Amino acid sequence: MHKALLLCLVLAAPSTAAPLRVGGFVVAPIVTGEATAPLRGALRDYLEQEVVRRGGVELTWTAPTTFARAMVSLRDGSLDIVLLVSGPRRSKPGVGSFNWSYLQAHPHLAVRRDAPLQAVQSLRQLAGMEIGWLGGSKLPDGIDQVPIKWQLLSSPDWQLMNLRKLQAGRVQAVFFENEYSPRHFARQGKIDIQLLKLPMPERTFRMEYSLKADPAAIARFDKAAAAAFANEQFKQYLEQYMKR
Repeated sequence: MHKALLLCLVLAAPSTAAPLRVGGFVVAPIVTGEATAPLRGALRDYLEQEVVRRGGVELTWTAPTTFARAMVSLRDGSLDIVLLVSGPRRSKPGVGSFNWSYLQAHPHLAVRRDAPLQAVQSLRQLAGMEIGWLGGSKLPDGIDQVPIKWQLLSSPDWQLMNLRKLQAGRVQAVFFENEYSPRHFARQGKIDIQLLKLPMPERTFRMEYSLKADPAAIARFDKAAAAAFANEQFKQYLEQYMKR
């Protein structure tokens, strides 16, 4: 979004704009929760602290959903902001992308302690493996070219369910775009796994917004969030959050 236009919208915006409806899917501990209650997690806590209280931006939190449902809601305008999108920015009908991001992380593979695979020097080592991942999302470049037997889940608790399948031996590994999620579940759910760093570029985590959302409200959020997420401030917050 053009910065000069954003500034004009901020200055001209009325103070009585409705709160932005914010949602997304579970990528714990960044976004957590159940389908029956508003989402929780490190990102909500950080936004409440830095954007709502300090930036004066009003937000309404929706319940977590699936990745596919979140993107549909963004396009049809029933959701204003999706909290977590990864990878390069691509043009999507009805969807805008903020110019900033809030986290960069390395993709990892979670395996059992007794797994034959103990390190990954090349993604070709994963050929033929049954690996759990998120249904409805685009695979990152590189790994999408490997003939992996993907086991996809589309439920809101897809991460935990995939790790339970790993525990039971129903998949050989689970793919994560970041190291924080498997570390969180290993600790909170007492799931005994080991993490293998994958030879892939870092993934960039960012947010997208509906083009049907109030432009002035989006501009205010953009201005406050850009400042809040500068200089890896959220990454530092997340590292401390993981120690709770």
